[in-house]
Amino acid sequence: MKRYLIILLVLMVFAPAVTAQEVIRLTGEKEGSDSQLSVKNVQVDRAQAKTVVSMDFVLDSLRVPSNRYRAFTPVIKSKDGQQSQRLKTLIVSGRRQNIVFQRDGIDPLYAGNCDNVRRHNGEAQQYAYSDVIESQPWHRAADVYMESDLCGCGDRMKNQETFLTSLLPPDPYELIALTDVVPAAVKKERNLHGSAYITFVVNKWEMKPDYMNNRAELRKITDTLSVMAQDPNVSVREIKIHGYASPESPYAHNKMLATNRAKSLTDWLRQQYSLPANVFAPAEATAENWEGLRKAVAELGESVLPHKAEILDIIDDGSLAPDPKEQRIKTRYAEEYRYLLREVYPALRRSDYDISFNFSDFTLEQAKEIYKTRPYQLSVREMWDVAHTMQPGSPEYNKVLQTAVNVYPDDPVANLNLANVAIRQKDLQKAASLLEKAGESGEAYQSRAVLAILQERYADAAALLDKAEQKGVNVSKNREAIKEMTN
Repeated sequence: MKRYLIILLVLMVFAPAVTAQEVIRLTGEKEGSDSQLSVKNVQVDRAQAKTVVSMDFVLDSLRVPSNRYRAFTPVIKSKDGQQSQRLKTLIVSGRRQNIVFQRDGIDPLYAGNCDNVRRHNGEAQQYAYSDVIESQPWHRAADVYMESDLCGCGDRMKNQETFLTSLLPPDPYELIALTDVVPAAVKKERNLHGSAYITFVVNKWEMKPDYMNNRAELRKITDTLSVMAQDPNVSVREIKIHGYASPESPYAHNKMLATNRAKSLTDWLRQQYSLPANVFAPAEATAENWEGLRKAVAELGESVLPHKAEILDIIDDGSLAPDPKEQRIKTRYAEEYRYLLREVYPALRRSDYDISFNFSDFTLEQAKEIYKTRPYQLSVREMWDVAHTMQPGSPEYNKVLQTAVNVYPDDPVANLNLANVAIRQKDLQKAASLLEKAGESGEAYQSRAVLAILQERYADAAALLDKAEQKGVNVSKNREAIKEMTN
């Protein structure tokens, strides 16, 4: 009468993880009562160019006749069946058979690579199995089977082979190492630059806030300054006005107009705010805005300016003084000059403003409150400190680091730390974009190397790790990751 050997398997994938239990029935017993074998905690790991296979054999319900043995051999097979590798065999021997093995040696079929354990029928018994072999490239997508020799004859044609699990490539995210950088504590100095197109009465420089569209243009400056003046966390360092006139009229006259108009706007602003006198820098002026004119002409089409190239040549002629230059355009291309005078020159008359200011330094508790409503007042370091009152990797933590980049889009450390967040979230496209602004630190090169590893650009990764190492960063774990991914 045919008996059954039942093997209970708890499967695990190549990157260790417990999966559902599976019951596998193996035929082959020809005598004795039914028995069963449990195999649990099946695990396959790769480390340091080695493949490690381990599992626990639970022999509690396995019955082996006294003069017999059972042999179980894990086998790794490639998906296409072209490659296979047998691991160490576990021999479970009955009492008499075990005495024979001790006296005469293990059966030559398995003697070269096996563990032998005597089965004590009817007793609880476990055996922790483990074998280590050299990793092969084809291991990274292979299957693991259990070959069961139930007759003890070594005849593989009679052996039954049972699928255990599939090997998955090592998870690169578990192999890589990233280094975040604590931002330096710096003084929070900011600069605000803009242009206001203030209209003055022809040949006058008196500031008239309600003239033409001046009120709207002035708000470009005053809306920001008013907020600053009322905020105790802001201190204005300097306000500088630079006036520009257009090229028509004599140069000396334009210089006088531009200078006085810039001074007039500066004086008007001084009257609006109770700020220290030294905050207002002396007004500056550019008599004629030829740079702005050239840019405007270059952007116009030849349908508007048929002699565009010739006009640009005159503008670029360094041998001509401003007045002869303007006169040549006016006399040679009168119609086009009238167009420029009407459509382009008004925009050349502008007042640029530069406002430089500081934000106060905050304690951690103050920074946590400021972050909720005015994060732009925090430094990258202060936002880092706020983030680290939260669980690293949490949505709240990641949001703070994202805010740091929003406020300081060109800061290398802010970009690097957020790039590391993106890598951990497996958003490699975002990480690549952020790393473009992450600077030249060793940590930045290491993060670029990690990105290259994840993109399977291993040669690039190795070169980037060289640069990181030259800057004093420990890159050993990432070098090992390359080996694990390529062996």
